[in-house]
Amino acid sequence: MHFLQALIVASSAALIAAAPAPEPINIGLDDVILYGKGRYAIVKRSEVDEIQKIRESGVLPPKPTELEEGMFVVAGGKNKSVEGQAVAAEKRDGERLIIPNPHQRFLGWDVIMSSVTKGGPEKTRVTVTSGYSIANSLAVGMSSEVKLIQDFLSVTTKIDYTQTWTSDQTQQFSAEVPAGKYGAFVSNAWTDRESGNVWKGKIGEEGSLTPYQADSFTSKSYGNLNWVDGMITLCVQDKMPMPRCIGEGTL
Repeated sequence: MHFLQALIVASSAALIAAAPAPEPINIGLDDVILYGKGRYAIVKRSEVDEIQKIRESGVLPPKPTELEEGMFVVAGGKNKSVEGQAVAAEKRDGERLIIPNPHQRFLGWDVIMSSVTKGGPEKTRVTVTSGYSIANSLAVGMSSEVKLIQDFLSVTTKIDYTQTWTSDQTQQFSAEVPAGKYGAFVSNAWTDRESGNVWKGKIGEEGSLTPYQADSFTSKSYGNLNWVDGMITLCVQDKMPMPRCIGEGTL
């Protein structure tokens, strides 16, 4: 009896080990992976109005909060500010009032989701891989005002600004990189932005304004890939370091 049970367990383990991995889904140079209605769809870039508007106007979406300079930045609950960015608060008495700006929603800059690969003379492919991340983030002009803004946003938006998403998937998206070019998969997330100023001073007198802004994303799934709402595309460029296709700077 014990031998039979062991044989069944061993056979089951062998079947699991032998199960084929999901076939890669091939993505073309002009394809966009979109999430919608509980599933993903592959469409042409020309069918996505937001991408066409960026292409035609040349006007970039707002800079991601996580990349802001000269502000105290917290991304995924961790301090991302480099030395010199955090500004010490003045110690003085006074009122503090939060003055919010209108809510914004836009398609964000490229966030890398694969290694950068150079196309060779033979067919060279790149795939979405595990270990890349994107996080909700908050930036404030003075480090002393971070707690105030965190408390304000937790009440007004109910959003967890410490949340991070990390790619970990078994369903591969794969694309061919043209010979002599550099290519990488990128994500452009739908970004919800809250921003405004903290006014500090005495009522009836001049005060000071400290800016803040916060970006957040919405969880979505692309097949077996758990990520954020938006789109995934192949970015192709001519040089290294590889410039973003949407946004400034390099990947």
